[in-house]
Amino acid sequence: MVFQTSHLLIHFRKETYGMTEYHSLQDLQDLSASTEKEIWEIVQLADMEESGRTAEQSYQKMLEMYQAMKEADASYDGSLRSASKRAGGDGQKLQEYNEQQKNICGPFVGKIMEKAIKMGESNACMRRIVAAPTAGSCGILPAVLLSYAEDYRTSEEEMVHALYIAAGIGKVIAENAFIAGAAGGCQAEIGSASAMAAAALAWLQGGDSETILNAAALSLKNMLGLTCDPVAGLVEVPCIKRNAYGAVNAAVSAQLSLSGIHSAISPDDVIDSMRRTGNQMPACLKETSEGGLAVSDSAAEYLK
Repeated sequence: MVFQTSHLLIHFRKETYGMTEYHSLQDLQDLSASTEKEIWEIVQLADMEESGRTAEQSYQKMLEMYQAMKEADASYDGSLRSASKRAGGDGQKLQEYNEQQKNICGPFVGKIMEKAIKMGESNACMRRIVAAPTAGSCGILPAVLLSYAEDYRTSEEEMVHALYIAAGIGKVIAENAFIAGAAGGCQAEIGSASAMAAAALAWLQGGDSETILNAAALSLKNMLGLTCDPVAGLVEVPCIKRNAYGAVNAAVSAQLSLSGIHSAISPDDVIDSMRRTGNQMPACLKETSEGGLAVSDSAAEYLK
């Protein structure tokens, strides 16, 4: 009986809202055009169909994610150190540097760098974060969205809608490639998070569906081939600092797309290229700590 009720509910939603199943970024763009709905609406409806949630329940779930990001950012403690004692405090250094107005990158980019580092350090210090899409890349999406909300006084509702867009991008990448470093290298973690943030930021600044997906493509394309080579197998070096680079990459990609610059490679082809690159990457460069930075002389000295 429960199954039948759920089945009928899903059938009702499909009849009412139309089919919103998507498996590629092109699907998202086509559905947006055919239904005359924004991408965030398509992603929300798909979540409702898959989970059986109402629109209000789906929205509340995403709102909780956003609020958790805000809480994690607000509760950063620069005095904390990770279990290895090697991570922590850099976010505080960057905050102090930004407060001195020395950051030539400008206030907004300086802020997203700071927030990204802080979130990455909070993860290493076992604080509560939102894996977006992974713990190792948890700083990118919050850094971009929270900085934008603070500087441009964006409503909470708009931020939730932006998170839906990010979730849709992440879902397609996870389905057609990977989001885990152990499977596809750091391009799968930092790259995916950066693409999600770029798409969300492009939407917040008024981009249409093509501009949003193009921003994701530009961002992910710039991260292709990034290896996952954590020193001592910990999500600390170089992972935390890569969150800052991924966040800045997202902002740059959104601006390029909004200016009318298009990726020569289609968004879905970029994702497929990431998949092929990850499959061609040797295991020593996929979270095993058997290659890359993890086996450098500096790493050996660092671990003493």
